[in-house]
Amino acid sequence: MRKERNTGKVLLCCAAALLLLLTGALWFSVPFWQPEYRTVASEPFAAHQMEMVELNSAGIDALCSLPGVGEKKARAILEYREVHGPFSSLDELEQVDGISTKSIEEWRSRLYIEADEMQKEER
Repeated sequence: MRKERNTGKVLLCCAAALLLLLTGALWFSVPFWQPEYRTVASEPFAAHQMEMVELNSAGIDALCSLPGVGEKKARAILEYREVHGPFSSLDELEQVDGISTKSIEEWRSRLYIEADEMQKEER
């Protein structure tokens, strides 16, 4: 009889501990009780909007994935690259017709120039 009482107390303590644990988890989880709460990404986005684009090897589709770049601007970048060779810096994009400094700043987080490509051209 004594073992049954001890077992009951142990089970009761375990149940109380579990209840406290679940209450704490709920309390520190998503603050659903705050009306101003928003998720980190409140606007949907596609994965292609986040991929990096290598400026000297990108095709028209990759360039068109940049914000504000349509087929016309992408073709202008490709034509400039054909005439003048690979870009040595992102700032050189200012030389392309229809591309502003503001656009380049928007694209900095998505564009890069592979160092190996520049070294190959120098040889």
